[in-house]
Amino acid sequence: MALQMDQYLKDLEYIINIDSGSSDIEGNDRMAEFFFRAFEEAGFDSEIRRAGEKNRPVVIAKTPEAGEFEFYLGGHMDTVFPKGTAAKRPFHIREGCAFGPGTVDMKAGALLILYIARELRKTSPEIPLCIVLNSDEELGSVDSADILREQAARCRRAFIFEGGRKGGKLVNERKGIAKFRIEIQGMASHSGTAPRRGASAVVELAHWIVQLDKLKNYNKGTTINVGLMEGGTALNMVAPHSKALMEVRYVQPQEFKRVERAIEKLAENPYVEGTQAEVRKLSHYPPVIPTDRTRALMKDLEKYNLEYVKAGGTSDANRLADLGIPIIDGCGPLGGFPHSEDEFLDIETVQQRFDLFCAIIRDIGGRK
Repeated sequence: MALQMDQYLKDLEYIINIDSGSSDIEGNDRMAEFFFRAFEEAGFDSEIRRAGEKNRPVVIAKTPEAGEFEFYLGGHMDTVFPKGTAAKRPFHIREGCAFGPGTVDMKAGALLILYIARELRKTSPEIPLCIVLNSDEELGSVDSADILREQAARCRRAFIFEGGRKGGKLVNERKGIAKFRIEIQGMASHSGTAPRRGASAVVELAHWIVQLDKLKNYNKGTTINVGLMEGGTALNMVAPHSKALMEVRYVQPQEFKRVERAIEKLAENPYVEGTQAEVRKLSHYPPVIPTDRTRALMKDLEKYNLEYVKAGGTSDANRLADLGIPIIDGCGPLGGFPHSEDEFLDIETVQQRFDLFCAIIRDIGGRK
């Protein structure tokens, strides 16, 4: 089977040259309209749902008259780049690679889903597919998560078309991530005339940061990063408040419980007398861990000689992790340097991934 590469690259140029940063609703609406029309023309029941207060578009395309689906094919239309980037760095091809904002993360993968689905609709219409493309993945899919989960819950397996890894490897494991806000209230006082009357929220926060750093366990894949912090109001005043944002990344659920318990103890036992800490969990995405069903799927795929890697970052696979369905990520074409000016797509891997996943879906989806 042959993918129409000339047309694929024309379509890719069109969508790469649309600014679709996560905050650019208008740009993502243009992306959604492109995919909605293409899936409709391919014979799928398609719709554009709206998510969150900003009415972010989510494209859903399904095999007609199917109640349950063999495969969930997932991706996203948004990028991390601000409006105007496409005009500064438009799509272009050089030495077998395509360049432009969002090429490998993940407009090439989203477009590949369309081409795979269109091919299978023609040649294997009996295999029911559910395709979902959201527009806030780069923000953690906070608004669209419920829609993703609602659709995936009706599917037997999920393939997520984030960019493939070096050597064509797929992703079968991703760390979980939780984000926290720490706010500490102290007591203000003049640092020169009455320092003992104060309770420094900055000193308390410094203690927190040191103690949190001790909770890391690289052997078990547990990392903690306090990425932002601020506090105080004046140089000659004992700081009455401070705050920080931190993230915890982990593989093993018991590790996350260990860190949460340690955070609770820090809040219950202040280092600086007179301070009080409030911790708020802003978001939490569970890890993608190979389950028995995932391992069974991997065994079914052994004849394709696939290799798998762990990923430290998150994707929409994390949003589906606790649904119990087997998930394989990194199914998209290969490239490099996502989220940078040097981001690129290795064009020859588009055909390779097209052939691979058309074959896999026909093989597994056609079994009774």
